[in-house]
Amino acid sequence: MSEPEPDAAENAELTKKKIIIMRKRVEEVMRNGAALVRESNGLPKSGADFELYNSYPTFNSFMKKSEERLNALMAKVTKSIGCAMRVPDVGASVEHYTECVIEAQDNIAERVSTLHEVLKKAELDQIVKVPEFITKAAPTNRKTEAEISAAMKTFSANIGTVLAQKFREQREEAAQIVVLEKPQKTYSIGADNSAAPFASKLTVKHHAIEKRTGITLIDDDESGKRDWNRAETETEEEHPYIAEILHFKVPKDQMTPAEPIKFKKLDETTLTMVDTKEKLEALRDVLNNVKEFAVDLEHNDMRSYLGLSCLIQISTRDEDFIIDPFPIWDEIGILNDPFANPTILKVLHGSDNDVLWLQRDFGVHIVNLFDTYVAMKKLKFPKFNLAYLVSRFADVILDKQYQLADWRARPLSKAMINYAREDTHYLLYCYDMLREQLLKQNEQDLASMYSECTDVCVRVYKKPVFNPKGYMTEIKLRFALNSRQDYVLTNLYRWRDTVARAEDESPQFVLPNTMLLNISESLPRDIGSIYGCCNPLPLFVKKRVGDILKIVVQARDVKLEKIERTTKEKSDAQEARGVMNDSMDHITSILKSKIDFSHTKFDEERGEIEIDKTVEGNDTLLKDQQASLLSVLQGSAVPNSESMIVVEEGKSKNVKKVTKLLKELDKFVTPYECYQMMLITKQKQEEEERKEAEKKKLEEGDKPKTLFSHHDASVNRKPEFDSKLLNVDNVRVDPAEVKEQEEASVEADKEPPVFDPSRFSDDQLMSKKAMKRKRDAARRNIDVSIVFGESSSSDSKKKKTGDEEKEVEEFDYDKTDSSAFHNPVRDDNEEFDPFHQKFRVKRSKKNNSTKKSSNRQGSINYKK
Repeated sequence: MSEPEPDAAENAELTKKKIIIMRKRVEEVMRNGAALVRESNGLPKSGADFELYNSYPTFNSFMKKSEERLNALMAKVTKSIGCAMRVPDVGASVEHYTECVIEAQDNIAERVSTLHEVLKKAELDQIVKVPEFITKAAPTNRKTEAEISAAMKTFSANIGTVLAQKFREQREEAAQIVVLEKPQKTYSIGADNSAAPFASKLTVKHHAIEKRTGITLIDDDESGKRDWNRAETETEEEHPYIAEILHFKVPKDQMTPAEPIKFKKLDETTLTMVDTKEKLEALRDVLNNVKEFAVDLEHNDMRSYLGLSCLIQISTRDEDFIIDPFPIWDEIGILNDPFANPTILKVLHGSDNDVLWLQRDFGVHIVNLFDTYVAMKKLKFPKFNLAYLVSRFADVILDKQYQLADWRARPLSKAMINYAREDTHYLLYCYDMLREQLLKQNEQDLASMYSECTDVCVRVYKKPVFNPKGYMTEIKLRFALNSRQDYVLTNLYRWRDTVARAEDESPQFVLPNTMLLNISESLPRDIGSIYGCCNPLPLFVKKRVGDILKIVVQARDVKLEKIERTTKEKSDAQEARGVMNDSMDHITSILKSKIDFSHTKFDEERGEIEIDKTVEGNDTLLKDQQASLLSVLQGSAVPNSESMIVVEEGKSKNVKKVTKLLKELDKFVTPYECYQMMLITKQKQEEEERKEAEKKKLEEGDKPKTLFSHHDASVNRKPEFDSKLLNVDNVRVDPAEVKEQEEASVEADKEPPVFDPSRFSDDQLMSKKAMKRKRDAARRNIDVSIVFGESSSSDSKKKKTGDEEKEVEEFDYDKTDSSAFHNPVRDDNEEFDPFHQKFRVKRSKKNNSTKKSSNRQGSINYKK
């Protein structure tokens, strides 16, 4: 081994000294902190002696100065590390200080952890590993060093200033990326949003093969699995290249190991922007002369019903191309020549959607595909995204901030062009590395990977079909809707799809799901209420609010009923959303295990089992008990015990142990078997109780019930007396009394009234105010004659019976002398005094004189 150079040794020694100095400083800080805690514990504490000390002006002024100095120190320390502390005012409470200190500690801890993650990421991912045999080799990724230095500056400066600067830059960049007019209108790009089936845009079929007659063998692998196909079934109605893809065989150079070709640096690679027909034809010629090229697409589906391909990136070993499809939308179909060539390899990452987008927009079909995403899954990588793939093999960190950008914007910024270019620039080198790893792991894995990529190429684009009940799978309802709400939801869902097709917009842009659900649940009565359900207000809701209001008004005429979803509708909706019920999904549900393959074609013990369902009776396959693990639990099905014993050569088989083990297994009862036995025992017990109850009922007959419990219904039962206990023979019964008793019993048998006022007093039935009014009325209507013991006229009238009443003669006022009413009234009876006023006055005078005489006598005859 060669000795390390002097510079490296000096750097290592210097680093070691720095570490020692840092450790000493940390130890010193810890010692000072411990001393600070000890000294602070010796200070007067609140609630003990602090109030007494604080009453002295000297101590009070000293504490204020110390508090100001400590606040200044804390503010200076926290500001120096970029985490300015919120310092309380002098004299603040202890709780306020505690809150500020805890907040500062959290900010410091968060800052330290973030800085540690950045440094760790820079060390592991961004710094390129330099080979040992290259002397003083600099990192090949110069951008990485700049990013690391920028990250260090970010976390050594004020974090608020840095974030504000970043937000300002992003806002300015977003202001530049503004699409003033849709590309469909600017470049007259037509879109077929009708319900008619999709029609391929392929005009010229390149690299077509001749159809053959009869039966052909299209696959024959080492496992013996064969797939036969008839020429009559190779139709082009669904996929124009179905025959070419099914007959495709992987070239030998793609199945043999080779040295990976290192990619060129990004700034050393030529970039060509393709936006004219001449440049597109030149690109076609370049691609026809290479063995492989990488492809990627940028797509936008927010402002188009079917979606729109906005950019096509293609990279060869020596050059990068970015195609702007808008100006040459109808000419891109000429690229079908290299894309459909089975001798040229197309490398993509996650090609499921890219294959369909090329078919839909340009009529371009892919034959001979290598999907790096599928290869990563075959190699069981911890991650499957493109950023991880490039960082693992190319040691480059991709900036994915433009992954969800609006790629319809023109012109494209330099950052967006660089992002689009990096998606394919390193992909061919990653393909070389993945191919070598697959061949090193197992050559069959590489063949299986190409087979899966062929399945992707066979896929055909199909236009979305409107489903009137599609909202059940797209929207998760918050609660069950009634008939009116369901009417609004169904019709608004249809209205949204109709408007989206007519305006070539996505349904979510016309009316998002949340706003659709808000309108359906609230049933707004006017336009203002509809606007209140939509925040922010979508463009087409404002334009066509009358249509929405009409649907809501029509819903009010629908009969109000409760809507009950069928079990099939609920299960279909839950399955489409990937859940088992409203509160469980596949991860949190304990009822559906990930290793439960009972609902799939996968066999837990033997792996994949191919079943030929074309033959009648072959829809199920019985397992061989010798190959199945269940044979251990089925002793009767095993032909002999010796077949279950596997021993080393030269040793005898112990059949007795196996026999003993089988007997123990027969005696063992599983929990499910215990549950079944419990059910059988419970059924038998219930049957015995039912028979016993029937037998007892037959023996007793229709006898009246003598035993009662709180479970019985409430009834009015009459008391029963035993004639032996009473001397019934010696008792004489009066018929009149018997009749009265019978009438009383009939009245008693009647149902008592729900409310009987006679059972309650007035105090219990009337309020205080009502009782007061009743007492006042009684005082006003009192009969004076009753108070003083005289008979009233009303009593004399009550005593008269119907026979004793005399007829009242009519009084003739004409014959009566009315002069008596005009003369003054003379009081002939001066002694008439109904209230005994004279008697009361005399008595009061007499009492007063008695009191005076008694006082006088008491003063004179004091010896008496």
